[in-house]
Amino acid sequence: MIGIDIVDVGRIEALYQRHGSLFVEKILDEDEIKELPAERTRNFFKKLSCYIAAKEAIYKASADGDLGWKDIIIRNITGTPVIYIKKTNVTQNVKLACAINRDMVISHALVI
Repeated sequence: MIGIDIVDVGRIEALYQRHGSLFVEKILDEDEIKELPAERTRNFFKKLSCYIAAKEAIYKASADGDLGWKDIIIRNITGTPVIYIKKTNVTQNVKLACAINRDMVISHALVI
């Protein structure tokens, strides 16, 4: 199965400005949060947007329609990502790619 998602970086920045760190803590686990840049610059919001797009793409490609944000854990999002899916006991093979430009992040996932 294939899943694709597109995220507007400006929209994620606006959500963060409105809800602060609670927004990030709802979507990412502790180790994912540690991978984000410390400064709240455009790079922070691009990487956060990449996590969101990637998790949405994996969700769309997964056969499990009951996955939550923290059921999908991604390490090294902008390098060679390693994906863990909690509810399926990591039995699925997931390939993930993210493309980041100035204003948008596009992610696609292939779940085998």
